[in-house]
Amino acid sequence: MTQTDKDNSIDTHLDDEINLRELFNILWAAKKSIIIITALFALGSVVYSLSLTNYYKSESLLSARSASETQGLSQFSGLAAMAGVNLSSSGESKAAQMIELIKSRKFVKHLMTFDDILPSIMAAKSYDKASQELIFDQKVYDPETKAWKRKPKENGSTTPSYLEVHEKYSGMMSISQDTRSGFISINIEHISPVFAKEFLDLIIRESNELLRKKDMEESVQGLEYLTSESLKTPFVEMKESVNSLIETLMETKMLAQIHQDYILIKIDPPFIPEKKSKPIRSIICILGTILGGILSVILALIKHYFFTREEQEVEYSD
Repeated sequence: MTQTDKDNSIDTHLDDEINLRELFNILWAAKKSIIIITALFALGSVVYSLSLTNYYKSESLLSARSASETQGLSQFSGLAAMAGVNLSSSGESKAAQMIELIKSRKFVKHLMTFDDILPSIMAAKSYDKASQELIFDQKVYDPETKAWKRKPKENGSTTPSYLEVHEKYSGMMSISQDTRSGFISINIEHISPVFAKEFLDLIIRESNELLRKKDMEESVQGLEYLTSESLKTPFVEMKESVNSLIETLMETKMLAQIHQDYILIKIDPPFIPEKKSKPIRSIICILGTILGGILSVILALIKHYFFTREEQEVEYSD
């Protein structure tokens, strides 16, 4: 390295020291404003976090019941399809079908038929821990007369539509399936821990019931069709095939009648949560304080490099 390079390196190092020292002096001179602004943001974040409503999450772990074995009957799937029966259904496909049912608009429309579900989703304002009851927004819904008071949307009515409810429902409900174990995890988040638990119970019960009724209806229709076909056909092999399908449908019908938890079996049932799931007030306060500190430093630097230098330039020009 030549002497010139060494001199340039020393100069650069000195410049860096001077710049850092200058920056420190600027911030030290503006320490009062930095402290005040940071404190205001910290106080504001505390006030804001305390104003937020607590939400509680009830969860449940489920397993999907295995479907009836249909091995050896796949060659008769065409005949089964004519009877309205799907022999390819497995435990996994039933679980996937159940998950999609729970997420569907059709299912939300069904849930709306139960008492207090609609206002609890769309008009809940706060939760009274002492009475464990929901307090509704009187501007939206009157619980005494059970009348909706909200302003209707364009081409809508005062009563929320199932499409509006589905949008809110999708935000408060989460469901997923573990690809390895096949277990299904579902949770509901709401301002009322009691409603979160009861609503999750309702979702599991009604999804089981709807699929149970669907399979019952299909099996009854299939049995009627196959019984009539068995009487009509003169071929022995065809009779044996039809009888095998009838046996499968009888098993499906029996399982639908016996099991209340038709597809979804509760491994860990829904519970009333004791601790809130959100908001996390400590993080809100920390982030608010950090944001205030950063903004106060930026404002101090802007004030020094733009406004102070402009004033100095004006003085020099005079």
